[in-house]
Amino acid sequence: MMGDFTLAFSAAGGTVNRYIQIVAPPQGERGVFVGKDITGAELAAEPLVRVPASLVITAAVAGCSDIVTQCCAEVSDSPASDTVLLALFLLTEKARGAESQWQWYLDALPRAGVNALHFDERDMNALTGTPLGRAVEAKLRQLRRQYSCFMATLERWKQSTGVDGLVSFEVYKWAHAIVLSRAISLHSFAETSDSSRPPPHGDCDRALLPYLDMFNHSSHPNAFWTVSSDGSVCVCASSCSSSPRTYAAGQELTELCFSYGHKPNTEWLYEYGFLPPDNSHDAWPYFVEPLGSPELVEIKLMWLQELGLPPRIMLPDPATLHDGQSCIDSAALLLLCLAALDDTSDQFSQTVGQIELSSPYFSIGGSVVDDDEKLVSVPALAQWALGHCTASLRIQLVAMRTAARSSPAASQQVQAYLNIEACMIECIESAILKLI
Repeated sequence: MMGDFTLAFSAAGGTVNRYIQIVAPPQGERGVFVGKDITGAELAAEPLVRVPASLVITAAVAGCSDIVTQCCAEVSDSPASDTVLLALFLLTEKARGAESQWQWYLDALPRAGVNALHFDERDMNALTGTPLGRAVEAKLRQLRRQYSCFMATLERWKQSTGVDGLVSFEVYKWAHAIVLSRAISLHSFAETSDSSRPPPHGDCDRALLPYLDMFNHSSHPNAFWTVSSDGSVCVCASSCSSSPRTYAAGQELTELCFSYGHKPNTEWLYEYGFLPPDNSHDAWPYFVEPLGSPELVEIKLMWLQELGLPPRIMLPDPATLHDGQSCIDSAALLLLCLAALDDTSDQFSQTVGQIELSSPYFSIGGSVVDDDEKLVSVPALAQWALGHCTASLRIQLVAMRTAARSSPAASQQVQAYLNIEACMIECIESAILKLI
């Protein structure tokens, strides 16, 4: 099947280096491989893959479809994002079947979703209350809301055109999973830094690229891609000398991989459905919950907006920090201090000071707090905020360890996520306690 895909890709204008092939090893994922006897010079002589601009599927390409445009007009999240446009494009082109000029590409995509959007009930039960579980639940609610907006439009389109392919929420969810796990950011690796020249694909950033999305991830990549000024995307080899080898298709092969970037484990599992081994960029997404009266919470939200602070802190794995680095940087401490203010707590008043509101500011212990520097300088507030943070982390830690023990039917990846993140949270808690 992959040979047919390569032939179709070439017939559509793509170029594939004669030394590489797509293989599904007995023990591993389908990927792009090269024979062990091929030298680096031979691989570097020409790009591994060249995807012409005509095969780069962007939001602009998706928007050329009348049915995609009609559906986007019905979506309440206006204007529709690149992700929505691309997902609708996949959904409708898949429904066209043999009538679609992209059938050769669609047939090569995974038929089942592989990321967190397709976790089963056992996995979701194990992830209850975790940032990953909440993110999946929120995304599925959003997708259901979107699909309900254009469901009638899709049915009318099918009836008027005679398209008989399956159109359903499950296929729409599959399409979103494909975009999440396979789309690239065109603006990340542009060939030219000349700001006077417009990007070859305009404002479009997210894109699906046939063949390029067959390359797997490695923390030690031996290939990279770049966007050329003509809009084409080329994949080139770097060094394969130290890359691990596998035996497949009757020969010893070396896999060619990209780096998908630096992400915490929560994002890896959410977007791609797997955890990279020994992730040195892991961090725990800690969501702050503003305490206090409704009036104080309103002031806090205004401060967050003016300071440009998200309601989330990424707490890095202490094992990945260098000497002198802390889990809590200045922005994190500011957010924790702001969130921990509580004018309904007698203990807060006794430990830190009485809060008096005077919107958009407030006073603590009689001292007016009207900027972020004064806030973090309030005596005992930083220790109070850090203590509140560690208490919340302890609750999350206990919940995750309990979930790991009581969910033996959860998938191996979810079990690994719960155990790895619980260990990291415990290390973060210990590191923060040393700051108090």
